[in-house]
Amino acid sequence: MSHSLDGFTPSSIERPESLDELSSTLATVSTSGRSATPWGGGTRIGVGNIPSSYDTAIDLSGFTGEIEHEPGDMTVVANAGVTIGSLNALLAKEGQRLAFEVRKPDRATVGGSVASNAPGRRQSSTGGIRDWVIGMQIVLADGTITKTGGRVVKNVQGYELHRLHTGAYGTLGVVSQAAFKLLPLPLEQQTIIAWFDDETTANEVGMKLVNGLFLPEAISVLSGPLAKHTVEATGETVSTDDVTTLLIKLGGGIRSIERQVNEVVGAAGAAAARGYAVLSDVSERAACAKLEDAESNSSLTVRMTSRPLETLEASKATRTKISNLHSHDISTISDLGFGASTILSNPANDDDASAFTTIFVDEISQHSGSYVIEMCPLNVKQSIDVFSDVGSSIDLMRRIKAQYDPTNTLNPGRFAGKI
Repeated sequence: MSHSLDGFTPSSIERPESLDELSSTLATVSTSGRSATPWGGGTRIGVGNIPSSYDTAIDLSGFTGEIEHEPGDMTVVANAGVTIGSLNALLAKEGQRLAFEVRKPDRATVGGSVASNAPGRRQSSTGGIRDWVIGMQIVLADGTITKTGGRVVKNVQGYELHRLHTGAYGTLGVVSQAAFKLLPLPLEQQTIIAWFDDETTANEVGMKLVNGLFLPEAISVLSGPLAKHTVEATGETVSTDDVTTLLIKLGGGIRSIERQVNEVVGAAGAAAARGYAVLSDVSERAACAKLEDAESNSSLTVRMTSRPLETLEASKATRTKISNLHSHDISTISDLGFGASTILSNPANDDDASAFTTIFVDEISQHSGSYVIEMCPLNVKQSIDVFSDVGSSIDLMRRIKAQYDPTNTLNPGRFAGKI
């Protein structure tokens, strides 16, 4: 795995496999005046501003250790280098799972997912990673080992400082271990896809399901070329290019699933959907793979969060402006229950990418949303802050950074406000 980042190549790569090795490595890096960037599976390492310096890569992929699973307490403790996929495979043997999901779980690690607060489709029903972390072990920049929270829910007390480190992108300390609350695996799961000629109708159907008698595990609205491509990936035929697609994942007992499927199919039919399909496991995996490929291969990716209707309006307005001004198609994936939308584009050149980014930021700001530009060309990244403006909070954030990392060793310049 290459450890180059945003045009920087580290002068050294450290691969600690124990807590003592990690602590010693950080202490050495800090006292020598060098800077360091922690690495997990590398699935989200590109998210963040360009580092102001980058001397040492700290590769935690070998920092796995023993997984401590307590099925009776429905908790698990895992080291930073454990992948989300392998952890879920272990939990499934006891009929349990992590409450959140992330992209590329076969590569994404516990440490990297927590540090970047990695998003997933199931945020619609269960929330994000921050909601399920109950404890954490962190190694500070000077090598000091700290702990926050607990290993079982009833023992969690005091300040939940693990929430501070979740989504801090490794700027305050290296997440070396995390403890999570778990959920039982649903007895049955079923995914339905439905596509519509009219975007407004698709959004209305989706919101009715979100606000209905049951909450789908995940419910996403797909717009732009990705909408048609996802339907076709399941083996269905779409006769027009301009469709909006709903992808709905359900979970529960056998009878519950039957009722939910009937409710979803009925809602789609009543709204005159162009078509729908109850997907097999193979078709469901193909649809999810299409979404993951689109997100992985996009050269310009912006994720915004606001109220669900605001994200839908901002996504539609952004697509319309870019298509009108640049004759360029973009796609969006909107997670209705969570109010998050991912905008995907592949501009022809850096000038177009810069123009598109300006449109994204302006439109999202008008809809009271926050955003992260997760992927963009390096030339564009050099002139922007990829995180939305945090207002007066930036002063507090700088003081916290100075308290936790006074030598500015960890991921310098990469967080909001280029902290």
